[in-house]
Amino acid sequence: MNILLITTPIRVRPTNFPPIGALSLLKAARKNGFPSTQFYHVDGNRPDYGAVLEHLEKVRPDVVGISAVVSTAYAYTKRLCGDIKRLLPDTLVVVGGNLAASAEILLRKAGADLCCIGEGERVFVNVLRRAETTHRPADFLDIPGLALLDGNGRLRTTSFEAPLGRDEIYDYDIADLVAACDDIETYINPLFIDDECQSSEFKFDQMAWQPHRRNKKLAIIPGAKGCVARCTFCHRFDKGIRYIPVDRIMRQIEILVRDHDVGFISFGDENFGTDKRWLAELCARLKPLDLLWRVGGMRVNCVSPEIIAMMQDAGCRFIAYGMETGSPRMLEVMEKKTTIEDNRNAIRWTIEAGIAAPIQIVLGMPGETSETVQETIEFCKHGQTFRPEQNPNDLSINYAQALPGTPLYEFARSRGHIPLDLDGEERYLLSISDHDAHDEVTTLNLTDYPALICQSWRPRMTVEVNYAYVAKFGLEHYHKVLLNDANYFKKKRRDDGYFANPKRLVDTSMTVDSMHGSRDAMEVEDENTLPSLWGLLRQGNLGLAMICYPILFYRLRRLIPLMILAKNAKRVGLDCAVRQLAETMRWLLRRNWRGGPFTYKSLRKIVKDDIGPIPGDRDGMDVLRQGR
Repeated sequence: MNILLITTPIRVRPTNFPPIGALSLLKAARKNGFPSTQFYHVDGNRPDYGAVLEHLEKVRPDVVGISAVVSTAYAYTKRLCGDIKRLLPDTLVVVGGNLAASAEILLRKAGADLCCIGEGERVFVNVLRRAETTHRPADFLDIPGLALLDGNGRLRTTSFEAPLGRDEIYDYDIADLVAACDDIETYINPLFIDDECQSSEFKFDQMAWQPHRRNKKLAIIPGAKGCVARCTFCHRFDKGIRYIPVDRIMRQIEILVRDHDVGFISFGDENFGTDKRWLAELCARLKPLDLLWRVGGMRVNCVSPEIIAMMQDAGCRFIAYGMETGSPRMLEVMEKKTTIEDNRNAIRWTIEAGIAAPIQIVLGMPGETSETVQETIEFCKHGQTFRPEQNPNDLSINYAQALPGTPLYEFARSRGHIPLDLDGEERYLLSISDHDAHDEVTTLNLTDYPALICQSWRPRMTVEVNYAYVAKFGLEHYHKVLLNDANYFKKKRRDDGYFANPKRLVDTSMTVDSMHGSRDAMEVEDENTLPSLWGLLRQGNLGLAMICYPILFYRLRRLIPLMILAKNAKRVGLDCAVRQLAETMRWLLRRNWRGGPFTYKSLRKIVKDDIGPIPGDRDGMDVLRQGR
């Protein structure tokens, strides 16, 4: 059989995260009797859609596996499924990834034949073996780990496949990948990131600029799979966490360093280092290699000064924590199972150890109020002003995005924000396709506040945190920090568009390339001068104006909703802005107009105990709606 694995675009722009899920399926298929399995990395390479169809017609696969990692890929996945069935009607189409939490929509509306729910390695191999004799979806009912339509058109979910062992998770290697890419006359990009010692996570570390590190590449690798937490806005098919044996990780790093000129490592985990013995062994093995490395996700209640010192000594220079909020009440709603004191300790210990630690915030969960937002602002002020070397704009602020398979999604359905019928759910998935979590206009407002007030929370947070930094370290030093970042990014723009980090406005807006052709409008004289206020406002760049002029906008902070209203009138139209203004006026006249007081507890408990089953929900989807 001809078998083709395809990734879908994850975000508006290509990410720098390798497609480790699809690559694991690639190796599993090749190792289990399907050596001609090929790989087409649409997400990384972003070919024209016409080129994708040409490639499909050229390969003419018997089975296509579509890796849809996030639910915002629905529109592309639907289009791809439809065109595969139009061009190659006998091809079996299998969709996996988190989008499979919307299995019924994929099967009934998009035209997929099978959806893989959970880990795909064993499931996909079992599907391929069956596909040698039949492509009729109902003939796959006995294979665990699938959602499909049976012979009577009813949605069925088979039991979950047993989880992989520690030695089996994310089992891929670069040699297999290169061979697969050669087979399909394409390339994978980005497998490695060039000049990473000059990227934002390492650029201000003196060790990164040592001669033997110049021009070294960065490779992103996994250290584990899963998470010990169950945040109510996060979807996952996996239960718990499994750590890859350190021996396997070190063999992979050895190959990367020896054969691919890698000098920087990024551990792309969601929950790094919960297993303390594993972490200690990894640090001991990394230290002699003289590599610099970063951590993509770590829990605040799993660190201590001793653990952070051990990581720093082994070469760690960056840790991202999923702190999410500075409000104890919102921690309960999110089911973080951490405390504000945990958040404060983690950021302080990490910064004091000389490791960068940007704060990541999720705004707009049910129960969010101006008071809980102010609690988060005070926490961010505390965390972003420990040292003058910090850039206070290195702060990720996203709005909660309701994705299938989460309590947040079910809460939105129960409140009527997402229609309950199949067509309505599909319309919602189409509306969020290719939209990131920082897009406040397309993100549902699940609070009791009008949209205009909610959309003002993020800029208000940026303005107040920057003002606190200026008050502590001075305006001249603040401008110096901004210009250092802006000048660094003159020739290099790395922005995957996902995180709403105010510093990205500095990184990607205050550059020679982006100023080209508009220097007069921005009145920029040289690289050591900030853009003029009026130039930025004429360009409509309100966000960068707030960053460059923190004192002015702090004094005007109560007018931020009006500034957002003017921006929305230009962005989405005057009619929408008028509706937002009317909604805000009604809210001001009658507070809490959406309902009574909110109960601050896990949103999972609210959905399960207080709301209960939604009348009319279709059979077969319950296991997917609950998540794991």
